[in-house]
Amino acid sequence: KLMRHLLYDSEVEKIPIQKEIEFIKHYVDLMKLRFSEKVNIKLDLPNQLPDKSIPPLLFTSYVENAFKHGISYQKNSFINISFTSSEDNLTFKVRNSISGDEKEKEPSGIGIENSRKRLELLYGDQFILKIEDKNDEHFVYLSIPI
Repeated sequence: KLMRHLLYDSEVEKIPIQKEIEFIKHYVDLMKLRFSEKVNIKLDLPNQLPDKSIPPLLFTSYVENAFKHGISYQKNSFINISFTSSEDNLTFKVRNSISGDEKEKEPSGIGIENSRKRLELLYGDQFILKIEDKNDEHFVYLSIPI
């Protein structure tokens, strides 16, 4: 299902919000299988989502980064992902611990910068993206119009 979404659903201009959220859910479920109880992974989804469509894979790089940089193999760590919606907006939040595992550190990629540029192309100044690191935690807040 994950590969099908990446290969086929990512080729269209927009997909239903429900389908995008299901991709995130499947990705998180897969990651839960990889990690021990030392990693507290939470996914909070609304009971009802608007019947609207969004561009595919808007949240993927933020979720991937949470798992890439937020997991420690030496100490307890966490990832909290949530979605909320209203008639006009879809809000995504991810908060994760910063692992600090030096051996796991890799050079920074360009995923987040490319995501920001894509949001600007899609929404102009009609979206809110806040990213901050504070007290060994990384936080992303993204709100898009729907």
